[in-house]
Amino acid sequence: MSSATIRVPKRDKERLERLAKKTGNKKLSDAFRFALSAAEREADTFQGNMEALVKARRSVRAVGGRVSENVDAVLADALYDEGRKSARNH
Repeated sequence: MSSATIRVPKRDKERLERLAKKTGNKKLSDAFRFALSAAEREADTFQGNMEALVKARRSVRAVGGRVSENVDAVLADALYDEGRKSARNH
C-alpha cells in the first residue's frame, strides 16, 4: 500500500488523535480511515440537498464560539435565510 503526506491544521490533528483514542486505534491513519468510512456512510444515507447543507454550513462558521445548544437554532436561521434568498432570486 502506498501512502501520501497531507497537511492538516493542528486543531484537526488533535481531533483525529481524540478520535483515535475513542476508537481504540493507536495510529492516526486508522482513525482517519474510520472517519472517512463514517463520513461516506453518512453522505450515502443523506436524503437532502447536499449543496444547500454545505452553503448553510459556510454561513454558520461564526458560531464556533457559541455553546452547542445554540448551534441548531443558528443553523435553522441560516437555512431559513438561504431559502428566502433563493425564493427572491426565482
